Amino acid sequence: MSDLESREILSADNQNTSNEETFAAENEPTAIDNELENTPSAKKKITKKMLILCGIALVAIIVVVIMFLIPSHFEKVRSEVVQIAGMVRGSDGYFVIDTYPDMYEDMDPMLVAMIAADDEKNALEAIKYANIELGFSGALYNQMLETNALMGRQTEENDDYKVSWTYHPDDGLEVTYEEK
Repeated sequence: MSDLESREILSADNQNTSNEETFAAENEPTAIDNELENTPSAKKKITKKMLILCGIALVAIIVVVIMFLIPSHFEKVRSEVVQIAGMVRGSDGYFVIDTYPDMYEDMDPMLVAMIAADDEKNALEAIKYANIELGFSGALYNQMLETNALMGRQTEENDDYKVSWTYHPDDGLEVTYEEK
């Protein structure tokens, strides 16, 4: 390697080192920068931002808790139907009202004869209530009462709910309400 080439390489190395030192010096925080970051106004800005974020998070948590603790319209109707009919079957998203529950099959016929009429009356009242509260027409209740065993399972829907029913002379009217 010639003397000239060696000097050019050393000169290039010195320039690189000089550029790196200049870059580091320019990007190092100065005493003035440190003082500005520790001023009360800078701390207030950070605190305000943190308060806003905490507030948003708190509102989101409250909304989620309310959604889980406050029952839906469907659940409120189901609860009222239980009060009217005395019993319903079902769980999340659906419930069934039966005018002649399966438990009657294992009971003494004399006992069934004594309680079945009141239970059927209450179940029919609960069906009428559920139909109205869930937004079905008043004519639907009459259609349910006119259903016979040969018609099979009947279905009606609106924007939010679905109702299906079937009738058999031995088992009575059984109505199922579902959330969509």
